[in-house]
This record gives sequence, structure tokens and C-alpha cells, in this order.
Amino acid sequence: MGEVTVLNPRVAQAEPRAPLAQLVQLRGARIAFVDNSKVNADAFLRRLKPVLEKVYGVTAGKTVRKLAPKDELSDADLASLQEHDAVVQCFGD
Repeated sequence: MGEVTVLNPRVAQAEPRAPLAQLVQLRGARIAFVDNSKVNADAFLRRLKPVLEKVYGVTAGKTVRKLAPKDELSDADLASLQEHDAVVQCFGD
């Protein structure tokens, strides 16, 4: 299983590693979404979710919308995202 390094532009100690999603197929997968609150991020997700559901057979799960693009996700948000098979991070603009 691969790993991804989470980078954050602040001075801190080493960031934890998160495993990459290992989806064999999309059909039946439960996908969560993170909206960074930039312009049109929500509009993009409103268009993406139905396509993923209808064309690829995924189940659209929780969407976490950050209050500002610079904000980090809370521990509660991260815990709720872990209940999904994969997460789509959406950046607007």
C-alpha cells in the first residue's frame, strides 16, 4: 500500500503519513469530499457528485467545507472522513 506525505506550510515537526486509498473499483465505493471554500469549489462538487454516482456507481458521502482555505481540518472532520473508502479534495478558483 502506498503512502502520501501531508505537507503544511507552517513550522512544525514531521507530519504524519496517511495511506493512499486502494480502490480496486469505484462501483460501490463510498467517497467523501473536502471543499476548501474557494470560489466555485462547491459548484464543482455539485456537478461532480452526480457524475460519480450515475456513471461510476459510487455513493457520495460526507462533504466537509472548510471555513477558509487556510484552515486545517478538525480531528472530528478527519475521523468522519476515515469512514469512507476515499476522499476527493476540491480546490476552487
